[in-house]
Amino acid sequence: MHSKVGVVGAAGAALCALALAVASCAGSPDGTGAHAHGTAGGTAAPGTEGTGDPGTPAGAAGAPVFRLAAQGDGSHAFDHNRHTASGDRVLLVFRNDSGIPHDMVVERDGRVVGRTRVITRGETQALVTGLTPGRYAFYCSVGRHRGDGMEGVLEMTS
Repeated sequence: MHSKVGVVGAAGAALCALALAVASCAGSPDGTGAHAHGTAGGTAAPGTEGTGDPGTPAGAAGAPVFRLAAQGDGSHAFDHNRHTASGDRVLLVFRNDSGIPHDMVVERDGRVVGRTRVITRGETQALVTGLTPGRYAFYCSVGRHRGDGMEGVLEMTS
């Protein structure tokens, strides 16, 4: 079942990401742990639709967290391109470390199931979305960024 996506402001995203990072700081070298970095991947935990409240997105508690950042060197790339999470919801936290505007879109079978707004350097967007088990694409929809390789795979397991 797909849910609507709620977008949270930078302050709420940062607070929520920090709280979840402290609560679940177990990563693994293969990128399947909650705190993995690099091109291998990252992870996530379960929630519901965001309310727009800058404090905590509704349903974010207990959701896997998928942290993703645009590379700071100006390339059209994310800091990793593979992520695995379990559950039926995921908290997506996207940070732009680049001087170029970027967004993050999540889709499955050509259908958009989550999206952040376009953000600039230093901004963070977070959203909680419901996802069924399966493979999802995530990418930047700005300009030709996806075609340049700014994309990856999010694998949701049950």
